[in-house]
Amino acid sequence: MVLFTSLILLTSCSTDGNRYSTAYPCNFTFYASYHQTSILARVLDNPGLFVWIEVKKKAGVNHLYVHPNNGDIQEDIALTTEIENNRLNYDNMGANGQLIVGCTPFGEWRAYDRQCPFCLDNTSTTSHPLAWTANGQSVSCSRCQRTFNLTSGISNDGERLKEYRIQTNGTMIQIHN
Repeated sequence: MVLFTSLILLTSCSTDGNRYSTAYPCNFTFYASYHQTSILARVLDNPGLFVWIEVKKKAGVNHLYVHPNNGDIQEDIALTTEIENNRLNYDNMGANGQLIVGCTPFGEWRAYDRQCPFCLDNTSTTSHPLAWTANGQSVSCSRCQRTFNLTSGISNDGERLKEYRIQTNGTMIQIHN
């Protein structure tokens, strides 16, 4: 009986350990309190809104580019504070330096790698960017033709997006392995 109970407890544990990817280093911090009007600062409070983000250095200043799924224009946020521009390292943002961040229609936060997981696992390169579909609630890969639902992170054939942990305290958003 004890063995049976132990087996039930072991098999009923959460599978969150398998949900989050560690295949590519991810450590991104965004100070929403410094950029309160940014789409990224509002994304976690807007069910159905997703953005993809990347950071590039321009004229010695880090710029966060935010690409929303709702057809709005790309946002360019200059990260000019000492912490954002000099102390934070933006080299570890998944497979190719681009993340998808958003809030599901059920109010659950999500952070995914923007690269196709199937192509990452089956080629020797890390550049396989996913593109918004017409409804903005899924992304597709032009190489393997898979489409991934952003609410579940899963494609029709069961392939799972590489997902990262996301936390916020209202003033800061952190995405990490």
